[in-house]
Amino acid sequence: MKWKIAATTSCTLFWAASSAFAFTWGVVGHKMSGRGIEEDFEILEARGLTTYRFDVALKADRPDEATRLQKLLALADAHHVILHPILKVPFTWNDNATDDGKYPNTENGLEAQGYERVYPVVLKFSRDIYDWELENELSLATGVKHGIGNSPRDYETSKAHQWAAVLRGMSRAIRDVRAATGRPLRTVVDVPEVDFGFVPFLEQNGVTIDKVAYHYYYPFEATPMKTYALNYNGTFDIFAELGKLGKPVIINEFNAGEIYDPRNHKPYDDAKALASLKVHIEYILRQTKANIEGLEYYELYDDADLSDPVMSNFGLMHDAVHLRTQMLLAAVYACGKLSTEEQRAVARSGLFTQTALAAKLSRCREVRP
Repeated sequence: MKWKIAATTSCTLFWAASSAFAFTWGVVGHKMSGRGIEEDFEILEARGLTTYRFDVALKADRPDEATRLQKLLALADAHHVILHPILKVPFTWNDNATDDGKYPNTENGLEAQGYERVYPVVLKFSRDIYDWELENELSLATGVKHGIGNSPRDYETSKAHQWAAVLRGMSRAIRDVRAATGRPLRTVVDVPEVDFGFVPFLEQNGVTIDKVAYHYYYPFEATPMKTYALNYNGTFDIFAELGKLGKPVIINEFNAGEIYDPRNHKPYDDAKALASLKVHIEYILRQTKANIEGLEYYELYDDADLSDPVMSNFGLMHDAVHLRTQMLLAAVYACGKLSTEEQRAVARSGLFTQTALAAKLSRCREVRP
């Protein structure tokens, strides 16, 4: 299927600008298969996005998950995309009807189940997938923390210890595959908001963490060097806190904080959200306190339920045919393809002056002549 260039009048394509460093740009896409998945990867390749984050549900009522992952891997290889799976095991769910909610009732049992579900999948794909994320936003789950989240003490709860057992098993499985194969596999655990204490809490409870992911949603006027937290008398420097963890970092959920304005009874302002994306990308690229390896936008498409004023504005594109200026901005930084008309649209948006955009295009042609 040919990749479609939406809303353009010229088919002349140029490589947009990007940092010349080995910084990766990607997207959260969720799905592993189904209608349009090949077109999704054509879009990623054309726009310079080289990583794809998605869920992998390791539960008995999804026996085809490994097959689906194998097909997705072939598609990713064809379009030069690196896969970043999020592994999820039965303790994630609790419906008590299917394997989703059936898990052992002891920490030893939870650890064993985490190990048994993860080991065969990671071994099967260890030649091609190196980074394996363990669950998603666990520190925000009900009952996990009882404080602000920046201290390991804030996670001294029974639910947090149960999750530590699960992740201990999952990470041990990945560590064992790494030892058996000699391949550079890494475990990844995410940190939202100011929950920096979750990583040392897990490590104190036997979880191996090789890389930290951060979920980054800040409005235009916010500075990541002075971030406020509820019930805390002071501010946090997000980059400094990530640096203190002593691990490589990926920002694997990134978008403008303005998206959440409707929940605060304020209208969503797309122009301000675009400006916010740009200013925070620049913060990330210029900071020197944390070893940030890459950024993944949340997410590729707007939610289909347009009645939700928040979820309907997350996408870089409305759908596979109708792009938003957000995708053009992403392409500028990721060294993706931009038509002549799309370059004009970026300039009209006010995100860059024509001179600044031309300079970025010129630098990018040096990277991808």
